This record gives sequence, structure tokens and C-alpha cells, in this order.
Amino acid sequence: MTPKYTYTFWRPVTAIRAADTDNNPETLADPKWLPEVINTAPDPSYPGAHAVISAGGAAVLISVLDKDEFDFNVTSEVMPGVERSFERLSAAAEEATVSRIFAGAHFRFDLTTGQRLGRDVADFVVDNFLTRRHRRDQRDDDK
Repeated sequence: MTPKYTYTFWRPVTAIRAADTDNNPETLADPKWLPEVINTAPDPSYPGAHAVISAGGAAVLISVLDKDEFDFNVTSEVMPGVERSFERLSAAAEEATVSRIFAGAHFRFDLTTGQRLGRDVADFVVDNFLTRRHRRDQRDDDK
């Protein structure tokens, strides 16, 4: 069973639309509210998968490249013509993570946990499956 089905936390769209069912008179429901992404995944929100993948991928790349600094640009299938520029791998991972809040698909705690999980998986992968390859020194060829 994946962690998502262990915890079954609802997504913002459900929380906002059903806010009047939380036994808190201070919260008001907005049954017509839609997230920016319109459709959200049909599974629970916790932990946030984009955060897991982004943090984990960045951590592996930073380890392999031995640096966080890396200038690159990305485009978006969702926002044609928009290009984002980054100077650090970690900055791109962070933006990919928080974009899920801005899109209305996740709460912050989904993503904070997702980032931690992604970094933990990356540490495990780097420690157990990736090893540095060293170029053979010219002297090694002479032996």
C-alpha cells in the first residue's frame, strides 16, 4: 500500500468544497471552488508526489554533479510560451514543489513531507547504487 492510501488526506478542492463538514463553525464551504489545475489526481494528497520526485531528482543530480549550481531553462506543456530559468537545481526542485500549492492541488504539509521522503530516497540511491567512476590515470595504462 502506498503512503497516500495509508493516510488518505483530502486535497484542497475537497477541503474547500466540504469545509462545512469539519465541525468548525469558522470554516465556510465554497462548493463551486476549483483549483487552478481544474482537475486534481483522484488519489489522496499526502505525501505530494511532485515534491518527492523533484527533491529526490535534484538531490541525486547534486550528488552526482557534486554541485547545486547549474544554469538551465525549462518550458511548460501547461503554459505554452512560458520559459523559466534557474541557476540551481535545488531552486527548480523547490519551484516545482510549491507550484502544486499555487495550482491548488496540495497543502504545504503534503509537500514538506514529500520533499523529505524524496531526499531520503535519493540518499539511499546514492549511498547504495551510485558509485563514483574515476578516470584511469595515464600511469594506470602503462602498467
